[in-house]
Amino acid sequence: MLKAGIANNFTRILLVTPQPFYEDRGTPIAIRYVAQALSELGAFVDILAFPVGRSVTIPRVTIMRCANPLRLKQVPVGFSWRKIVLDATLWQAFRRLVNSGKYHIVHAVEDAAYMASAICPSVGQPFIYDMASAIPVELKRNALFASGLIQRLLSVAERRVISNARRVVCSSGLADYVSHQVPEAHVREWPYPAYAEHIDRYRALDLRKELGIRFNQRVILYSGNFAAYQGIELLLEAFQLARRTCPELALVCVGATDKEFAARSAASAADEQVFVLRRQPRRLIPVYMELADFLVLPRVATDNVPLKLFDYMASGTPIIATRGPAHEPLLDESRAFMSDPTAEALSATLVDACASRERSEALGRAARSYAREYFSWNRFVDFVRTTYNDALRETSELRRP
Repeated sequence: MLKAGIANNFTRILLVTPQPFYEDRGTPIAIRYVAQALSELGAFVDILAFPVGRSVTIPRVTIMRCANPLRLKQVPVGFSWRKIVLDATLWQAFRRLVNSGKYHIVHAVEDAAYMASAICPSVGQPFIYDMASAIPVELKRNALFASGLIQRLLSVAERRVISNARRVVCSSGLADYVSHQVPEAHVREWPYPAYAEHIDRYRALDLRKELGIRFNQRVILYSGNFAAYQGIELLLEAFQLARRTCPELALVCVGATDKEFAARSAASAADEQVFVLRRQPRRLIPVYMELADFLVLPRVATDNVPLKLFDYMASGTPIIATRGPAHEPLLDESRAFMSDPTAEALSATLVDACASRERSEALGRAARSYAREYFSWNRFVDFVRTTYNDALRETSELRRP
């Protein structure tokens, strides 16, 4: 733990996240990292989240939840009517807490920053915008928000949020976007810590036997949710093409919901080389990664770097990734096999990776070395410390007569 803390030992922070907390998926994992870092730095943190998810224990961190009038038990990734209902109750709880006047600063995640922009300025409450993705860009995939007029209105709203925020901290690759929207914005990109737990190799061998993967098969692993932007359909098509040349390949996809598992299992029942698995606890994902010969990232439609990429790089297992803003901020031809986001190109890249053992090992080592240098826990905590201290110092200066 770093000796230097945040401002003073009585700094109180409200962290507002419009997601379930805690769940083993991208944004909640990132929020847990931030809360843990703030705790180590001596701050007191109140997390306001949806009334879904499990509790976790972090020193000096309190989890609070908004109301749940419809008694919802889950909230899917992305836009949904469930999220609209819970956003409304989150707004009410958020406003009440800000009006209490007990927080030095607010940390608002994703669309909670839009709430912060409406609630905080009138009472002089500074806030940090934690920008996991560009909301107008993400919503454009939904037909309700795709029209030119709606996109212009969303863009105006986004610029106002960025302008009102004391700091913007965004996913890797989004800083240029933020600066284009608001050139004077104070923006930094998250250097999330890589999760690289050492795994006994025999656990992976046991998992291989449990799944029924033969000893001579080479495993390509995908982990994450099965949303369309992840490129699952692209991956499945590319895999079938690649197997014509490399019949020893097996594909393991981890992260399906119960409904997705039922649908995918039925579809792949006739193909013994494709293994579709339900979502697993995060503590088990390193075992699946140890099982793999290659880790694949087939994203096709987002601009934000997925949190799992940091873990993939730290593992040292060769990575196969599609080109584009979701991966290229951290990956290039020196650290991964890169492919255009088409089935034919990804198939050719899979075949190339299988045929290039020496290069595969070199790329895995290069990615791990990069992760060790730039994505350590201490480096992340120091990033949180400097970001908060800069924002709090600016707040103090603005309040001086």
